[in-house]
Amino acid sequence: MDHWRRTEAGLFLERGEALEQVGRLDEAMSEFKRAIRADPGLAEAHMALGYHYRRKNLLSKAAEEFRTAASLSPSYDSYFGLGHVLVDLGQPREAIEAFRRCLALEPGDPAVAYEIAYAYYCAGEYAAALEELRPLLAASPDDWELHHLAGSCQLALGHYAVARQEFERALQLLPPGEDDADLQDALQVALRYEEFSSIDPSDIKARLYADHGVVCLGSLGDDGLHITPQPRDRLSYQDLARTLQRFHALRLRWRWHFDAVVGVDHRSMPLAVALAQSLRKHVVGPDYAPRYGRTLVVAATVDLPELLGVVCEHIAGSYVTFAAAIDEASLERVVPDVIGLVSTMRVSLPWDPGDRRSSVALAAREINATLKSLPVDENLVQQVHYYGSKHRRLRFFMRRDTVD
Repeated sequence: MDHWRRTEAGLFLERGEALEQVGRLDEAMSEFKRAIRADPGLAEAHMALGYHYRRKNLLSKAAEEFRTAASLSPSYDSYFGLGHVLVDLGQPREAIEAFRRCLALEPGDPAVAYEIAYAYYCAGEYAAALEELRPLLAASPDDWELHHLAGSCQLALGHYAVARQEFERALQLLPPGEDDADLQDALQVALRYEEFSSIDPSDIKARLYADHGVVCLGSLGDDGLHITPQPRDRLSYQDLARTLQRFHALRLRWRWHFDAVVGVDHRSMPLAVALAQSLRKHVVGPDYAPRYGRTLVVAATVDLPELLGVVCEHIAGSYVTFAAAIDEASLERVVPDVIGLVSTMRVSLPWDPGDRRSSVALAAREINATLKSLPVDENLVQQVHYYGSKHRRLRFFMRRDTVD
């Protein structure tokens, strides 16, 4: 390639970098592409475009550019950028290979060693991650991020007491002003697991509490204490009544107070109205939820997991999310604060999902009438004490938006 084309490519690259510095990112990307067209062998232009793609979350394109840059001119930066993107793409083992190439160029670099440990963690190789972390912790015992990652590995390995100690140490070392939400959440998970001598993998009630700090009430067909996912495709009024019976027993005994009720969609309105009547509160729209109170956000079923989050974004004050039923697939995307039935499949409701007021009122009346006529669980006292006496680290009491 002639000297003029290389010079032109360099000018395009410099112009792109200048545009990037002033926030004109799309124009910068165009200049980087022009630089590559002028000189496809200009590794720096591929690097710049890779960083730009990563910033725009175009991860596959970013990986391609970093790979090209590394093939043209192997460097620490090209392999480091590639490793980061591969982790984000869910390819941690390939990322480890890229980071190892960084170490070959700069042996002993602690930043790369940390990234290798993190990639092992993402790959589910927790013992290998800890092996990578040990020399780093010995050299930098006051690095909170190292303790955070070590705690996460110990937690995944089931070493809950050790995990708790690592998280507590990380919190002690956290710089002032640094967001500690993830650390606090991780610490609570370790503390909740320490409350159990062991957990049956089939016990969704215990697992949901330990992993997320949420309440699982169950429904007809379980004893309210050991709950497993059920192959159910339909809720009956009796199912809903059993779940509400347990919910009301818990809230009355442990004084869970609510100031308003919000239904997330038309399908959920009969349940929202029934709960509001029992609570003697009003059903309101999300934008009208009290700023200085606690709102119960009600979903009869969770057919659109994202909808629950969208509704909660409109609530100014504290809230607790309640789902009478949720299927296992949706549970992987959203975990409500209070859950009734966990099903292995999508669940339908006992009422017509139409939004006419008369239909909503009739269904709400049927829910509460069934609730009044339903015999009480023989072990309801034990169910109440499960959360009030034994397992009290509930997520909605620890959220920073929570009010007393």
